[in-house]
Amino acid sequence: MPLTFDRIQGNVVHVRATGALSDEDYKDTFVPTMEELFTTWTGVRMLFAMDQGFEGWNPHGAWEELRFERKHRNDMIRVAVVGDKRWERWATRFSKIFTGANARFFTPDDADAARAWITSGVD
Repeated sequence: MPLTFDRIQGNVVHVRATGALSDEDYKDTFVPTMEELFTTWTGVRMLFAMDQGFEGWNPHGAWEELRFERKHRNDMIRVAVVGDKRWERWATRFSKIFTGANARFFTPDDADAARAWITSGVD
C-alpha cells in the first residue's frame, strides 16, 4: 500500500508514502483519512515520511495536494517532511505558500529530529 497512517500521540499522525501515488491513493485514502482527523483533532500535526523508493505523484495529484493544503490551511499546525531528494525539499518549501502550517524538511538522517520537532509540546 503506497500510504500508511499511524497515530504517534495526541494530535500527531505519521504518514508514510512509498512508490508512486495514484489519483485513487490520494482521493480514496489520503483525503478522507486526513479530513476525518480534522474533525477529530484540533490542529493536526503530520510527520510525512517519503521512503527512499517514493516516486511522487502525477501533475494532477500534485495540483490536488495544493488545493487540499489551501482548503485546510488552518487545520494543520505543523508538518515535518522527511525525504532524501532535492525535489522533495523544494516541494516542502513551495507548499508553505498554500498552508498555514509551520512546515520543515528533514533528511532521513534527521528523522529523529523530525519526530521530536513534530511532537514538541504535545501531551
